[in-house]
Amino acid sequence: MSPPATDEALAPLDGLDDVPWADLEHAYGAADDVPVTLRLLARAGDDPEREERLDHLDASIYHQGGAVYPAGAAAVPFLIELAATPGLPMRAAIVELVCRFAALQNEMREPWRSAGPAVSCRAAMVAGHDALAALLGDADHSVRTAAATLLWEYALWSPRTDDAVRALVGRDEVEPDLALRVALRLHGAGAAAQARDSNAASAAALTAAVRRLTAAPDRSADALRFACLAADRRLGPAAVSWRDLLDAALAPATPHEAYLAWAENGARLARSLCAMCGDDTPAHLNVIRALIGHERAQIRAGALQAAGDAMRRWRSAVPALIPLIGAMLMDPEPENRMRSADLLAAVGTAGAAFDDRLAAALDDPHRPTAIQAAWALARHGDARAVPTLVHALDHQEGDGFGLSAHYNGRSYWFSQPPLREALVACAARHGSLLAPALRSALARCLARSGTEDGTLIGPSAGGLPRFHLLCEALAACGPAAAEAVPELEALLDSAHPQLACTVIEAVGPAAAHCVPHLGRVERAALEATSTQLSARRPHDSSSTARQTPAEVSPGRRGAPGTEVPWITALTAARTRFAVVGDDAALLRTVDEVLTMTAPLRRAAEAGLEDGLPKSATAALEASDAAALASAVARCLSMLGPGAGASRMSWPEQWLRAHERRWRSHEAVHVVWAHWRVTGESGLALQVFRRVLDLRPGSAFGQIALAALRRVTDMGPAARALAPLLHACRDRDARITDSGGWRGMALDDEARELAAAALQKNVDVGRPKR
Repeated sequence: MSPPATDEALAPLDGLDDVPWADLEHAYGAADDVPVTLRLLARAGDDPEREERLDHLDASIYHQGGAVYPAGAAAVPFLIELAATPGLPMRAAIVELVCRFAALQNEMREPWRSAGPAVSCRAAMVAGHDALAALLGDADHSVRTAAATLLWEYALWSPRTDDAVRALVGRDEVEPDLALRVALRLHGAGAAAQARDSNAASAAALTAAVRRLTAAPDRSADALRFACLAADRRLGPAAVSWRDLLDAALAPATPHEAYLAWAENGARLARSLCAMCGDDTPAHLNVIRALIGHERAQIRAGALQAAGDAMRRWRSAVPALIPLIGAMLMDPEPENRMRSADLLAAVGTAGAAFDDRLAAALDDPHRPTAIQAAWALARHGDARAVPTLVHALDHQEGDGFGLSAHYNGRSYWFSQPPLREALVACAARHGSLLAPALRSALARCLARSGTEDGTLIGPSAGGLPRFHLLCEALAACGPAAAEAVPELEALLDSAHPQLACTVIEAVGPAAAHCVPHLGRVERAALEATSTQLSARRPHDSSSTARQTPAEVSPGRRGAPGTEVPWITALTAARTRFAVVGDDAALLRTVDEVLTMTAPLRRAAEAGLEDGLPKSATAALEASDAAALASAVARCLSMLGPGAGASRMSWPEQWLRAHERRWRSHEAVHVVWAHWRVTGESGLALQVFRRVLDLRPGSAFGQIALAALRRVTDMGPAARALAPLLHACRDRDARITDSGGWRGMALDDEARELAAAALQKNVDVGRPKR
């Protein structure tokens, strides 16, 4: 960033050079750039890069919160000086940055809250109290608004809480801007509730201040009624009903421009009202019911958004809201029809009652609605989705489907439906209809991956997602994917044979003529294993023996997504067993791999200290060992007791020695195989209990679901896990850590698996007497 024209500094920033900035750190290292940025921000006049400078400073000294950087604590007094300097551009944004530091004091946990920089940061704000309070009377409305938010955050922890709330209440008495007066009540109630919930010493003072704001006779009582009710509800949920909030929000006297809840022409109203209702599930549902049929299209859109949030949060919201959501397929507003179809897809088979309407929506002139309808039908396993999915395979660019999106949280986002998940869901029931199109698409991908002489070089890193999509969908087709065997054999010759193995294993005996090809892949992988492991140097954890990036883990290929060769060998052997059931051949490969990888396994153990890797090289070796244990276990689990306990001894040793990794896919594979091979359930129950026992604030992810699938397969042997299974099946709150439709889908699967596990044996589901 270039410096602006040399204008006079409006803020002197006395003492700036006395701070040893070069010795202080921010998110990107030494903080010697901070004083330069502060001086540039202190100048008057136009600076086209001023906003960029402030953003960079924010990213450096505050970053993502969690703790206070030494440079952040040192910068706060100068930021307060800049915020208090009349005529300085972007003062409101500077106040907002100081506000983040004030709020951070309420969010930090120990030991970071008691660390020196955090203590210094709080001291700087207390020292600047008078300057911060004076900002409430600033001529600039945006500065006053930012200052009010800051002071509520500050009042929660400050030793001058009484002075701060006195200034806030006093400002309300003279403030002409209604939106700011609304914010004073809502932000104040939030701060008071947070203080109460955290048992902060400021709770009584904050609550009393908000009560004064909401209870006193006022010159704008009707306009402020909604804000006062919302604040009172935050302080005492029983004091104000959802109906009171709704009526006040819709009242003619409520000025929409003063309330963020009315932003976007009412699109935010339903979610804002639901947020005011906290964890009150019936209140959320009642608000949605009341607004989903509103005459204003934007309010209906917001109600659909709130419905998605509620269904992602509570299982009971689905049957309560699905009839209303299904009716919205007939909404005159195209975007609302699209949202309705999206939500009917999200809830899976619970939305199947509207499949005929969804099928009619395939001809909707609003293309996004038609695509969402196809996604919903695919999720429900309805064959009427197939033509749209086939068309999408032939026209993958710009046809309305998108990439898989993963995010956490309880919110619901409307987005393009993911083609991969749509194909997989539909293929499970209609593989014979989809397999020809999937084969054609795979053939096109392979043609693009070849050289001029016809030699297959395999999918590039950029093309891998498409190959993964097609192979996952073909695997979901099961035996119907047998017609794609020629393309799968070609894929076996690439650098990614495991993609083809996934499909061939799902095809089973119908892919018998692939067995010689799988044998060639296996032998080539074993030869590569011998060559690459013999090239490995003995493990050396000294600092002088660290490998360069080009030398790291000789067993790893350079192309992203490829497996190390010994994993490829085991994968090919397992696939061959799934096709022809040759126990002896699979065991020979397992034995050969275990023999060849003995040095790798010894090196991995030597590279650990107190269960943790001693270097980056050791971390890679530990990762290789975990993958090996998992791959061996997956082979042995297919054989069951016939595999012999001796082959299970090393994976078991790995599992017992790496208790830190029990919450991993590798551990689930290994402990499942251990139970299958030995018939002993003790270790499996220990690991599955660790994975499934939810700690406060934690949630199920894919590892927990994998464990649940295995617990279900264990039947009566999993009787000891019945309390955890009951908790999973019977609770109303969703338990998965994904957001959006995926959170609902994974939670539905978890509940179904827990119910199935409890049904495996009637005694498992009975409470003990």
